[in-house]
Amino acid sequence: MRTLRIATAVAVSALLVGGLSACSSSKTTGQDATSSASSSASSSAATGGGAGAGGKQAADLGPKAALLASAAVMEKAGSAKLVLTGTGDTETGSGSYSWKAPAAFELTTKTDGQTAKMLLTGDVMYIGVDDETAATFGGKHWLKLDPKATAGAGGKALPGGEDAGSMTTMLQTFNPAVQLAANAQGGKLSKVGAEKVGGADAVHYRSELPVDALVGAMANLSADQKKQVIDTLKKDGSSVTSDFWINAKGELVQQQSNNVGNGSKEAVTIRYSDLGSAASVKTPAASDVLDFADMLKGLGNISG
Repeated sequence: MRTLRIATAVAVSALLVGGLSACSSSKTTGQDATSSASSSASSSAATGGGAGAGGKQAADLGPKAALLASAAVMEKAGSAKLVLTGTGDTETGSGSYSWKAPAAFELTTKTDGQTAKMLLTGDVMYIGVDDETAATFGGKHWLKLDPKATAGAGGKALPGGEDAGSMTTMLQTFNPAVQLAANAQGGKLSKVGAEKVGGADAVHYRSELPVDALVGAMANLSADQKKQVIDTLKKDGSSVTSDFWINAKGELVQQQSNNVGNGSKEAVTIRYSDLGSAASVKTPAASDVLDFADMLKGLGNISG
């Protein structure tokens, strides 16, 4: 059971890194922020300010205009491959994310020598386990965490249900188009300067804003969900500093956050590539899946 606990902890921690570091904020909310960005970016392009669209290049734009133009580019792309790294490469991960409905996310992480896999499709999370753990579950390599299936007596969630609910909530906010638009509209912006990312030219921008303002921009979240995200982020402070690297085409190629809500206070970097061409996320075969709720009901509590 120790291996299962490690795999679960690593997976949950990794997705918190990916999901929360990708959140952004403004007084404009969620998809409304993205729509505003698309409209503003189109207007900018029409007046000669569009990044990579026959107008000024990203390097010539001010921070707000650059982020708005990039938001429109990322909204159109709809998906990307990801590489995630923590400070000092102590945590690494790779996968793909599609932010067009229906949203889906997959990530393979390695932390302190432990490898974990996860998938998020709709409101269900799957956590991959190693062969040693799978052997104790009839050879099944995936645990299915469904918030609806982990509701216990009196509506209280069984262990694992809260994690699944948190992760699927984060999936709604892990949208680079929304991030960029929200920061453009409400962040304290600055242009750091021209830099290389993966050997290619990009312009580095920075945005700083309060956690409360960040969460206020998250569309489709209930009051309870917003409180949960605020409480999580405030583990690392009352504000969030996000860095964005944008290339001459207006593509977001890298981002970083100093506040991912996991208590580590380590900056986490996400590298984007292959925009618009990420493979579809497929759920594991039913024959290789163990329902986490069923396992917990049989074992009582895995923390014992």
